[in-house]
Formats: sequence, structure tokens, C-alpha cells
Amino acid sequence: MKKSACENFKKYRTAAGILLVGIALYQLVGIEMEYRKGTEFYSDIEHAVTAVASSGKEDTETDDAKEDAGKEPAEERASEDTANYRDFMVDFEALKRINADIVGWIRFDKNGINYPLLQGEDNEEYLYRMADRTENKAGSIFLDCLCAPDFSDLHTIIYGHNMRDLSMFGELKKYGTNQGYFQENSCFTIYTQENIFRYAVFAWYEANADDTVYQVGFTEDTVYQEFVEAMLRRRYKDTEITAGRTDRIVTLSTCTSVGRRFVVHGKLLEQLSWE
Repeated sequence: MKKSACENFKKYRTAAGILLVGIALYQLVGIEMEYRKGTEFYSDIEHAVTAVASSGKEDTETDDAKEDAGKEPAEERASEDTANYRDFMVDFEALKRINADIVGWIRFDKNGINYPLLQGEDNEEYLYRMADRTENKAGSIFLDCLCAPDFSDLHTIIYGHNMRDLSMFGELKKYGTNQGYFQENSCFTIYTQENIFRYAVFAWYEANADDTVYQVGFTEDTVYQEFVEAMLRRRYKDTEITAGRTDRIVTLSTCTSVGRRFVVHGKLLEQLSWE
């Protein structure tokens, strides 16, 4: 009888092991399918509502030379037109038909970060919902609910998931792991229905989820000056780009591990209107 009971236990244990492996595989396949759906959705929306217009290279270079006059050398390098950001067009009317909560579009020149920007009533609304409100682990790239949607605040925070396939804000961690990454990705652009905002990346580092870097609502005073100086002190690399009490800064935030975040700070270089 003991031998029979032992054999039965082994059978049950084997069956349980197979069942657990099956469940794990099923969940893994489900996650991969969800990732793929998210990637396909954002690829489709990108192709549907954005385009790069052709423009005269000579005129652009002339304008750049004028606008770069008086900038610090590092800022001048950072503001080079590596992807004709002024020629990138966004159909905001089409985006608003998808979701009225779409307030802009964020685009890096080279790393593939190219997404609509959402803003919900709170910071949970688009954490696991895509731009069309479909539930998906990829979620959306979204502004902090306390920030002005026209990017007029001194400090604006944008959140995005650190996806394993490097979609959403998954690329951001490369600032901390790849020494040459900054040179190729020194700028990003935010487009709204009214304006184009060009930012130079000047700092990146890890922070806690409850870090003081997540403060918003500043005015141009010594408190904000100290806030910005802390960013400069904490950065992992001296980018030779400074920032101060009058600079408008966008912070890009993504997860790294439990309770930890990776933040990338960009300083506004120029603001252009669509007209």
C-alpha cells in the first residue's frame, strides 16, 4: 500500500508540474500577444496621423544658424536638425476623433519613441489603457494630471512604461547603459495643436517613486532654482548643458524596478507655432 501511495503521489506531482508549466506558457503567450497588439496599434496610429513633409534644406540651415546664435556650444550641438523635426506633421483633428484626451505627440529623432500624448483625470487612467482606451499592459505615454496640457509649466512630467521589447519608454534606460546613446539621442520634440517644442536632453538618473523630482507647480523663484540645480548634481553624465530658474523642463519617467524610476530631463530650446 505504501508503494502504491508513493507512486500515486509522484503521478499527481508530475501532473501538477505539467499543469503549472502549461499555465506559465499560456500566460507568457498572452503577454506576448498583448505586447504585439500594443506595438501594432501604435504603429498603425503613427502611420495614419503623422507624416514628414519635404522642405528646402538650405532655408532650414539658414534659419538654424540664426536661431543658434548666442547659444552655448553644447546647446548648439543639441539643436542640430538630425531628423527635420520642423517638417514632422501631425493630424490632430484625426487624433481628437480617436480620443479627446490626446493633447500632443512626442518624438525622438532616432530611437523610435514616437507616440501620442494623453492626459487623464488622474495618473491611473492611461496607465494600462492605450490611446483608444483599449485595455493593454503597454498603456499610453501620458502627462501628469497636474501639469498644463499646453506645456506652459516650468516643470512637466511625462510617464511611459519600460517595455521589454523597448517600445513606449523602454529605450530611455539606454541613456544609463550605453555611453554613446546620448550623442545619437540628444533631443526630442513635442508637438501640440498650436506649437512645436524642441528640448535638449541634459540629465538622466535613477530616482525613487516618491522622489522630490516628481514635484510640479513651480514659479520662477529660488525654490525652482534649487530644484533644477539638484537635477544637475544628480545626473550620471555631464552633458555640458546647464539649466536654471527660467528654463522650462520636461521630465520623462519610466520604471526600472520595484519602487525605482529612471528619469530623463529635457530643457526647452525653442518653441515654434504651426503657422
